[in-house]
Amino acid sequence: MVVAVVEEIASRSRYRGLLYDPPRPAPEFALRAAANRLVRLSDLRGKVVLLYFGYTACPDVCPTTLSALRRVQKSLGARASQVQVVHVTVDPERDTPERLHQYLSGFHPDFLGLSGSLDELKPVWQAYGVVREVEPAPQSALGYFVNHSARVYLIDPEGRLFLSYAYGTPPEDILYDVQLMLK
Repeated sequence: MVVAVVEEIASRSRYRGLLYDPPRPAPEFALRAAANRLVRLSDLRGKVVLLYFGYTACPDVCPTTLSALRRVQKSLGARASQVQVVHVTVDPERDTPERLHQYLSGFHPDFLGLSGSLDELKPVWQAYGVVREVEPAPQSALGYFVNHSARVYLIDPEGRLFLSYAYGTPPEDILYDVQLMLK
């Protein structure tokens, strides 16, 4: 009995991200991808999902995070097909599914961008604890910025919210955890 408990603690402490203890079912959602394709989180079961909330006009945090996720994806080599990066917008006014697809393709062709109406997205943001605040920027050509939380969530192949990563987590740490998850 004691050995089993020690082994369980050791296996959980080997991850570099913040562990959800115990891992719990990831909140389900259904949003739109390019070509008006409806995507449910449950459609991605069997893959490790790296879920991120951001927007295409983000000047700094989003491109930095997506570049890190690109490094993770490219470093996986042949195993990359077992991982899906999903970017859910926090700016549905500007981020159509097509715009997300075009933007994310610049980082990696397999990244999946999802959008919806404000009413469809609000419960998803709430379920994942995403903080979102629109900040008027009349001096900018954009008109406004969206301040938002910047965590990456790792959902395991069984659909459980397993780990999360703060903004600025080295891609090597995320890669390390993904590789453990794929073993």
